[in-house]
Amino acid sequence: MARTVVLRIVEHDVSAVADLLDEQAPETCALIWDALPVEGRLVHGMFSGPELFIVLPGFPAVPAQNQVCRALPGDVGYWHLEGGLHASAPDEVAELVFVYDRGVEIKGSDGQPSWVNLFAQIRLAEAEDFFTVCKRYRTEGPWTLRVEQGEDG
Repeated sequence: MARTVVLRIVEHDVSAVADLLDEQAPETCALIWDALPVEGRLVHGMFSGPELFIVLPGFPAVPAQNQVCRALPGDVGYWHLEGGLHASAPDEVAELVFVYDRGVEIKGSDGQPSWVNLFAQIRLAEAEDFFTVCKRYRTEGPWTLRVEQGEDG
């Protein structure tokens, strides 16, 4: 059985379980797993579509692994941008990103296409309540996302 993480929207006490993709993104999975639990204010992806993320201050770059640009519902990714590469992003930033509906194209700080390391996938059949709350975020947020270790394989 795969290791899992639990994504929980604290204010609504709804959660989703995601299976880590240890074989496809081993270094990304290790980075996230070892840092859990993490918590942050959810942000809606301004350019990407139905995507939510939390900023992970101080998280390092990791090698490109299992990258996607057109993410699907349930995809969970790690996005990192080195500081100073773009005028709109003078500081280094890392994000834990997840997709709650169709139509996402991962974009960076200037709205340009970007890539995330796909490191986990939410169990869609068990996430209906979680995704329903996510769809209300733009009109009802901000909320807090807490990500914790689930099953350890």
